[in-house]
Amino acid sequence: MATINIDELYRAAETSRLNAFQTAQQESLDRLQGNLRDIGETHRSNVTQAQTAARISALGQEEKLAAAGLSGGNAYAAPTSGYTESSRVAADNTLRSNLNTLSVERLKAEQEARNTSASEISQATQDYHNGLASIQLQKAQAKISQYNEDRNYNYNVKKTAYEQAMERWKTYGVVLPADASILGVKAGTRTASSAYDNARLALDRWKATL
Repeated sequence: MATINIDELYRAAETSRLNAFQTAQQESLDRLQGNLRDIGETHRSNVTQAQTAARISALGQEEKLAAAGLSGGNAYAAPTSGYTESSRVAADNTLRSNLNTLSVERLKAEQEARNTSASEISQATQDYHNGLASIQLQKAQAKISQYNEDRNYNYNVKKTAYEQAMERWKTYGVVLPADASILGVKAGTRTASSAYDNARLALDRWKATL
């Protein structure tokens, strides 16, 4: 009877499960790096837009103050009045606030991306260990099943050999040399011997255990 190498068979399953886990883990890390890169690019774009918008707003305010005679109209020169200085301070504060908001949003988005990746890897790890435990349980059950099959096979082989040896003993009236070790008696033992009756009784008991 061909015997399956259970250890080798399930080792392959365990290796496959490990490879799947490592692939899922790496894919999650790759996604995280991509997300962080996108978040950084979006943040830089938003900062540029905020700075541009602030500059345009400042120029517009300078023009309004100049039109009202409250400024010299040069946005790059030192403030020429309290109105100009106040306007520039307000604009700087607004820009700083907007940039702080963008920084907070960036940090929040990065943390969410990291949390998502951590959750994915945690789930992949749990799935891996659950799958590994299932494989090991199946392996143990397969070994028990194989053990029982091997035992039953060997039992049936011995039983068949014993029955055939008994049949030859009955047919020839004596134990043949080739059957002596199978029956556990000396070659040449006749059927009239008590050993024959004992052997028959042993065979009957053997059959009764099936």
